[in-house]
Order: sequence, then structure tokens, then C-alpha cells
Amino acid sequence: MDTLIAEVRANLERFAPMRRGLPLDGRKHAAVALALIRGDAGAACFVLTRRAAKLRNHAGQWALPGGRLDAGETPERAALREMREEVGLALEESAVLGRLDDYPTRSGFVITPIVVWSGEDAEL
Repeated sequence: MDTLIAEVRANLERFAPMRRGLPLDGRKHAAVALALIRGDAGAACFVLTRRAAKLRNHAGQWALPGGRLDAGETPERAALREMREEVGLALEESAVLGRLDDYPTRSGFVITPIVVWSGEDAEL
């Protein structure tokens, strides 16, 4: 698993997000955590949630843990905070491996995906 995480980190360090700093143009800034975890038999997996069926917006949709940035918050901190709130996985900023491209949505957000490694003993 250490080799995989080192490879992911190295690839993300070489990756220059194409839309970093994409203008919000009235959209809200949000971040999601693409949290890599150790699965059964040592396989790498990632955390995916399903939104509650009774929510007003995007009910029942599959989603990465995440949400809006608070005032003055970085995408990395927002993704880690939202992951802790939504699935109980509390990680330090040192768990961040890198960012992917900002993604503007039709629902009024610009989402910054943050890739994190949960460590060997993550519990949700």
C-alpha cells in the first residue's frame, strides 16, 4: 500500500490542475474528499456516500464527502472538515495528497476535489 500511496502522491505533485482558481461567477465554492482507504485484502478503495432520500436537493444521489467552504477556509480544510462531519473520518492536513481540477456544476457550485490518504487503520 505504501508504494501505491507514494505513486499517487508523485502523480498528483506532477499534475497541474487546469482550472485552479476558476472564477466563481456567482457560484458557491465547495470541496470534496476523494479519500483513499485500505479495503479488504489490502486493496485501495475510496469513500462514497449516498445522500438521504428526504433531502430537498440531490436526494438519493451518490456523492463524495464534501460541501461548501466556510469563510476563509481552504478547499483542503473544507474537504477534511466535511469528511469528518459526514462519515466520521478525522484526518490531519498531512493526509492530503493533492488536488484535482476544479469542476463547475449546473447546480451552482465550483467543486475542488481533494485527494487524501486515510492511513492503514481508518475507521468510518
